[in-house]
Amino acid sequence: MATSDRPATLVLSGGGAKGAFQVGAERILREVHGFRWERIFGVSVGALNATLLAQHAFKELNDIWLNIKETDVYRKFPWPVVALRLGLFRKLGLYDDSPLRDFIQRHASGRRFVVPAHVGRVSLVSGNYELVPSSKDEREFLDAVWQSATMPVIWEPIGRDAIVDGGLRNVTPLGDALEYGPTEIVVIACSSPKFEPVKPPANILDVAKRALTDITINEILLNDVEFFVRINDIVRQAYEAGITLQRPDGSTYRYCRITVIEPAMALGDTLDFSPEIIRMRMRHGEEMARSAMQPTGVGPGERMPPQVGPSYQVPPLHA
Repeated sequence: MATSDRPATLVLSGGGAKGAFQVGAERILREVHGFRWERIFGVSVGALNATLLAQHAFKELNDIWLNIKETDVYRKFPWPVVALRLGLFRKLGLYDDSPLRDFIQRHASGRRFVVPAHVGRVSLVSGNYELVPSSKDEREFLDAVWQSATMPVIWEPIGRDAIVDGGLRNVTPLGDALEYGPTEIVVIACSSPKFEPVKPPANILDVAKRALTDITINEILLNDVEFFVRINDIVRQAYEAGITLQRPDGSTYRYCRITVIEPAMALGDTLDFSPEIIRMRMRHGEEMARSAMQPTGVGPGERMPPQVGPSYQVPPLHA
């Protein structure tokens, strides 16, 4: 049981199947440490998690991750079929993620949003990032969740505007969250700040996953979080010195406590939905949430350094 009521805004990054880490971490924050989410932001897999959390479908989200399969997310093809799709049919992605759209509709439609949710998507035509709120028509919003989770190259861009993963422009929508005057912000990222070496890529899918998700998007994530934490700390120091800082529009910058929870170990392949790996990610999320809430020498509003926890065996499937 939670020991207190701690209102905060939750921000969930992208990360594919590593999103299981967020589910484990969020549960500990809410059930053990008393966090109550006033508003939730998400991109990519964070958009899917944000949707169910904002609907207070906590058990449903947990069950989704414990039972999710690769076929729930996308349709995989043999390489000769991939070559045919790309060459003859002019497809713009290696595989088909339309199963994900059905999956989202099946699990999230018809539910009331208890708190507002916001998901981010990017148009390859305009290059613009768009934040879509849950106050939109249900079908439009759930389509935006699907679009936000569509990784370019791996899956085909959606619609005439070629909509793809919001993580291309905004891996952690911290700036979006700050515009709503949050009481406190918690960011749950799916990637470690340290790049882990991997085997040389064996095919174009490996190249796309490594280049887009492991390197490019992870670097955007690190820069995004570091920028806002640094600015936030400057605002705090100015306030303590009796100085008020203003935005270009004349409004006043306001300090907001920000806690970042991130993995302390590699979480594996972005598209690995095997049950034992999913459980490992969820358990590590729980571990890192507990660690982040322990008293440390880090001041309020500063980034929580990854706490290297003990290694452990992947739990059995019936655990």
